[in-house]
Order: sequence, then C-alpha cells, then structure tokens
Amino acid sequence: MDRTADQLSTTASPRLLLAAMAGGLLTGGFAAWAYYGDAFRELSHTFGLWILLVVLVSARRPWRAAVAASVVALATAVVAFYVGKDVMYGVEYPGMPYEVNTSVLVEWLVLAVVAGTVLGWGASHVGQPGRWGPVATAGAVGLLVADAARRAAWYAPDPAVLVLAAAAVLVVLRIGARTPGQLTRTAAWVLPSTVAGFLLVSAPDVLEQLLATGSPW
Repeated sequence: MDRTADQLSTTASPRLLLAAMAGGLLTGGFAAWAYYGDAFRELSHTFGLWILLVVLVSARRPWRAAVAASVVALATAVVAFYVGKDVMYGVEYPGMPYEVNTSVLVEWLVLAVVAGTVLGWGASHVGQPGRWGPVATAGAVGLLVADAARRAAWYAPDPAVLVLAAAAVLVVLRIGARTPGQLTRTAAWVLPSTVAGFLLVSAPDVLEQLLATGSPW
C-alpha cells in the first residue's frame, strides 16, 4: 500500500494540525460539558479521551509530525476544557461570578507540551512494523487500562469510564495490531505497560496535591 504524503513528510502538514486542533476542541469541549452533568461527569476526570486522541493523530506518522500534532491536540483540548467549563458554569449558574484560573491553565498547557512530546513520539510507532510497533501499541493500551483502573481504585467504578476505556482499547488494537503476530507481541507487553502507565497517569494527581492548584483532573 502506498503511503500518503502526510506519512512521507517528516513535519506535520497543515491538514494534520487542523485535524489535531479539531480533535482537541471536540474532546476538550465535551469534557467541559460533561463536567457539569451526571451521566458522563467522570469522563472529565480521566485521561482516556486524550490518550486516544494522541494515538489517532500520531499513529504510523514520522515522530516529528506526531509530536507536533499531539502537542497541538492536547494544548487545544486544555484551552477548550477550561474556557468551555467557564461557559458551562455561566449556563448552569447564571449571574454567578466565575473566571478561568490562569495559573492552572498555564500549568496544564505546560503538561500538554510535555505529555504531547513524550506520548506523541511513543504513539508514532503504533502500527509500525518491527519490534517497536507492538511495544508502542501495548503502551497505549496500558495507559488506557491504567487510567480506568486509577479512577476505579481511588473512586467508584463508573460505567462511562469503563466503556470508554474498552472502546479506546479496541480502536488502538485495530490500528496497531492488525495481524496475529502483532497482537501476540502486543499482549506480551500489556501488563508491564499497564504498571508503568498507572504511575504515569497518577503523576498529575500527585503534582496537583503538591502544588495545591485545585485542578479538576
């Protein structure tokens, strides 16, 4: 199969960056809406949406393009979430004073750049042939499982979180493990990836407690 121009380019194309921004706006806006609801509120406190977003914009791409797209997607999601949360607060509580906490916003923008760089580079290998493809795919699966497990362990298990995690895992496997051999090699790395992923997805909560920022994530 011929590779597309985006795959051949070492830098992110405008089309890819626009898609990353659109994904960030969609997921960040959805999380802001879900934050004030009941059925999907727990999704705004997890990372599953954004782990999946990074895989979708990064998989099988050159690492520079993947990193750029991931950083743009996550930074856009952060802005969309906090601004959207402000808008939703005005809708839910008309007349009540509320404004975006700029220090928290900046903190999460910095984290978006760091996470986008690391996860984008890793996710660029998802679906790639060779040794690192299954490792990267297992890494993404492990992060998704660890994120759902973290929320279930520290709080109560939530059906929406579990459904999202299961659906996202299936999508990642569909992208990254398309042959029986890839699936077998991926499965061998899932457990250690989940353990490492649990430490990684727990890091922002630890940082939040240390800095006492009051971040909703």
